[in-house]
Amino acid sequence: MAEEANKLTLRRLEAPIHKFIKVALPTDLERLQKHHSNILKYQQSQQWERLHQEHINASRTVQQLRANVREMEKLCTRVRAEDAAALEALVRPVRDRASAAARDFLLLNSNPVPAPPPAAQTSSCASGSCGADDEVGEEPVSGRQIQLHLPEIPAEQSAAESWDNLEEDLKELSGLVTEFSLLVHSQQEKIDSIEDNVNTAAANVEEGTRSLGKAVGYKLAVLPVAGALLGGVLGGPLGLLAGFKAAGVAAAVGGGALGFAGGNLVQKHRRAQVDLQMKRLTAPPPPDEPEPSKDK
Repeated sequence: MAEEANKLTLRRLEAPIHKFIKVALPTDLERLQKHHSNILKYQQSQQWERLHQEHINASRTVQQLRANVREMEKLCTRVRAEDAAALEALVRPVRDRASAAARDFLLLNSNPVPAPPPAAQTSSCASGSCGADDEVGEEPVSGRQIQLHLPEIPAEQSAAESWDNLEEDLKELSGLVTEFSLLVHSQQEKIDSIEDNVNTAAANVEEGTRSLGKAVGYKLAVLPVAGALLGGVLGGPLGLLAGFKAAGVAAAVGGGALGFAGGNLVQKHRRAQVDLQMKRLTAPPPPDEPEPSKDK
């Protein structure tokens, strides 16, 4: 609870969060989309050196994107749990975009076809098929469709190693986005748990107050009987010591009556005190008094 008290409302942190979800992250994602298009083009045309350089540039963008996601995550952890639902609605669009971008990138080489030899590529261009490919390449085709037609990167090319590095960066980005999603959901579960605990504690306090009232009532009910017994025990022997049997009996009876009456008086006094204490226990807390204004 002390940790929650140090957090801020979403309204206080909405402006810096907007800088990430409206400026920083969209800029990184647009740059990553350009790398994605270039990688498709260079890998289709088997321009391995240019593909290698594009892999390096894409890795830098992914690392910058990861850094911005981490910073936004730190900022979101400062938001109070009661604003978790509103925070989730605010960050969901850009978070889903980042997840989809990483997923599409990872599909690029998930099922590559062997690269054709240069002779076969030349003969295909001579037959006119190369021009047809260029026309197809101009149409907007998703990465999921194109990846089936991408040639495999030869193992001896630098582009193969740079792709491995880029793939690791993309996997880390995907895991980071998933963790961020779980973080926001856990904040919502936390506020739900706090509400449940508060309701349970209130019910336990109410039940405990009722039990306390019953126990005190039982204890007070014994007072008149105990007073009667004590009065009889003390009054009877006093009468016998005086030498009168009848007087001893009368003293015992009288002492019992006095003891019963005294017990009743004590019972009423204590019950009034207990009722006052029970009202204080069950009374709602007083409203906060406004601070007195200071004359300037």
